[in-house]
Amino acid sequence: MTSTIAESATRRLPPPGRLVRLWPRVKPYRGMLALATLALVVSGILALAFPMAVRYLLDAAFVDRDRAMLDRIALGLVLLFTVQAVLNYAQAYLLSAVGEQSVAGLRKELFARLLEMPPGFFAERRTGELTSRLTADVGLLQGVLSHQISEFSRQILSLVGGVVLLTYLQPRLTLTALAVSPLVVGSAIFFGRRLRVMTTGVQDRLAEATAVAEEAFSQIRTVQSFVQEPTERARYAERVAASVRTALKRARVRGVFFGMLTLSTFAGITFVLWQGGLLVLEGELTAGSLVSFLLYTITIAASIGALASSFSAYQEAVGAAERVFEILEMDPAIADPPRPAQLAAPVTGRVAFERVFFRYHEDDSQPWTLEGIDLEVAPGEIVALVGPSGGGKTTLVSLLPRFWDVNRGHVRLDGHDVRSLRLTDLRGAIGVVPQEPALFSGTIGENIAYARPGASAADIEAAARAAHAHEFIERLPIGYETLVGERGVKLSGGQRQRVAIARAILKDPAVLVLDEATSNLDTESEQLIEDALSRLLVGRTTLIIAHRLSTVRRADRLVALDRGRIVEEGTHAELLARGGLYARLYQRQFREEITEMSPSI
Repeated sequence: MTSTIAESATRRLPPPGRLVRLWPRVKPYRGMLALATLALVVSGILALAFPMAVRYLLDAAFVDRDRAMLDRIALGLVLLFTVQAVLNYAQAYLLSAVGEQSVAGLRKELFARLLEMPPGFFAERRTGELTSRLTADVGLLQGVLSHQISEFSRQILSLVGGVVLLTYLQPRLTLTALAVSPLVVGSAIFFGRRLRVMTTGVQDRLAEATAVAEEAFSQIRTVQSFVQEPTERARYAERVAASVRTALKRARVRGVFFGMLTLSTFAGITFVLWQGGLLVLEGELTAGSLVSFLLYTITIAASIGALASSFSAYQEAVGAAERVFEILEMDPAIADPPRPAQLAAPVTGRVAFERVFFRYHEDDSQPWTLEGIDLEVAPGEIVALVGPSGGGKTTLVSLLPRFWDVNRGHVRLDGHDVRSLRLTDLRGAIGVVPQEPALFSGTIGENIAYARPGASAADIEAAARAAHAHEFIERLPIGYETLVGERGVKLSGGQRQRVAIARAILKDPAVLVLDEATSNLDTESEQLIEDALSRLLVGRTTLIIAHRLSTVRRADRLVALDRGRIVEEGTHAELLARGGLYARLYQRQFREEITEMSPSI
């Protein structure tokens, strides 16, 4: 069976039961939860006392005609409502606090788990869809924790208490009042399951719409340069319309459910009123007893209706929980080993690829992306990887920091299989300068310090000077505090690259990976970056993905890859003399560049 990248990147753990999985996130706040529960119980008991107090109040007015008793009961009711209001405030605040803090913890846990996922996981998922799980789905769970739990508990207390008191007051009418319950409960179960499925569908459609928006925002220059705003509006509108269609189907199901609930509930109340009226006419009930019984009946009916509504909300939250816990219950395939080996300090930077085979899909019918790679890089050696596009150069260097794991063979750092090392130790020893540097939307200083949080201003400036970045930074209005904008859009390509090099210098890694850091730059920027790189490479094991002659000249050794295999290996002069793949690439790609340089090159 064909496995996707995401399937190979993660392994599922056995799922525990639905919303019960939230308990570990709520447990730290169980003290507040206990206080909220106590306030809820006392408030519920006071609410159940109200119909009984009304009975005595009406009997005092219409049967006993006792003014003093009437005044005392009215005053007692005011006091009862005051205490109940305070208790309602306490339980509402406490439960909201528990819900907010629990969901905040859940969001952080979900975000942390996403950060642990390997690149293959993100290759198969849109960023907007994952963002939707952090926002919309977790928001539904927040509603359950902050409101639905308290409402459910309150209605259970009202239902049980109301039934007990009804039975005590008038057993004959209790059966009539409860006759509607099986219909309501059955409807809740039937419609609740459908609502859960539909809610999951609504969340999926909203996630797709969010993904489209995020994609358009991140590529806004491309969208506008190709005048594709109408296309993006149409794509987003289509996804929103799909979510609306699914939501309307859910609304119809919910409408039928609550319509049946309303009909059955009020039909039951009407029948109880009629039967109770007959008992009053026969002298078996006082008016106060009938009103009290009616209030309890309404309380029970309202509780059943509210419970049905809570069950509906619960089913919707279950759908959201399944999407959230689908991520939380994934075990990253690339993770720390149970007993990690220790890298000796300092790391020398000896790198070895031993009979490495790798493919992105586990399907045996798919060709190998890398096949039988044997390569050793000595400490401090600079090796350039050359070859046509798609030959496997980027894939090979991605195996070193374990962005992917080999299918067969070994990748070693200082003699240790990289799979035997802690990821923090392994990746901490490796620096990467990509062709398109990734900057965050903070300040220039923060972007450089990303390599070493807590670095001093002097260290940051020293790294910037070594990368020839200090010159342009000090010309900016607020220097290192200048915001670079999302993805560094406020800086030129050369400036972004120099900031990325400064970040690598500050990290001071033993092994450096360069993905053609000087391509697509103007001559002045290239010269500055070449000088910065010459400082950065001193004493470091370096793997360079090379396309330009200036980069190749810097290497101690060249390794040519084609279709996932090493086809040539040697110095620049040796490979040119062989007249193989490298020589053909050289003639095709480097001819114009060589004419601009000194003949001694």
